[in-house]
Amino acid sequence: MRFRSVSLPVLLLAALTTACGGGGDDSAAVATAGDAAWRITPQGFGPLLAGQSTAEAAAAVGSAFAAAAGASPDCSYAEWAAAPAGVRVMLVRDTVARVEVTQAGVTTAEQGRIGDAEGRIQSLYATKVYIRPHKYTTGKYMVVIPPEDTLHRIVFETDGQNVTLFRSGRMPEVEFVEGCS
Repeated sequence: MRFRSVSLPVLLLAALTTACGGGGDDSAAVATAGDAAWRITPQGFGPLLAGQSTAEAAAAVGSAFAAAAGASPDCSYAEWAAAPAGVRVMLVRDTVARVEVTQAGVTTAEQGRIGDAEGRIQSLYATKVYIRPHKYTTGKYMVVIPPEDTLHRIVFETDGQNVTLFRSGRMPEVEFVEGCS
C-alpha cells in the first residue's frame, strides 16, 4: 500500500475546517448570548435593539419574547427563556426600551463588565463617558454617550470603585434609576 505525502499546512487547514464546522450547513446555527455577537452596545444586546416591538425582538433572539402575563402595558420586563442570567429587558408599550445587566457574565462591545474599576470604564470609553453622583449611594453613574447617537446610552452604576450593574438603551428609559417602579 502506498501513501501520498501531504504537507503540514494542508493537514492543519483540513483539521481546522472540520473543527470549525466548515463545509457543513451552518444555517441552522442560532446565536446565543454567550457568542461574541451578543454584546451590550448603546443600542441594545446583540441583535436585540431598543425600539424593536416584542415581535421583532422575538425574531432577533430566536425564541418566545413577551411581557409577563398581567404585566402593565406602560412598563414591564420581558420574559425570554434563553436570556443569560442577570439580563433583563424593559418593555414600554410593547417596545424594547432598555437591557439591564445585573450579574457578571455579559460584557459590552468594548469588554466593559460588572466588577470593572471605574478607571477601566473611563479608559474604555475615554471622551464619551460622563460621571454623575449616584442617587441613592456613594457610587456613581458613568454614562456613555456615543457622539454619533444622542438617543442611546450605556449607564454603568458603581459603588464608588467598581461597576455593580449596567444598562443600555434609548432615552429617556435608559436613565430611569428605578426601572419600571
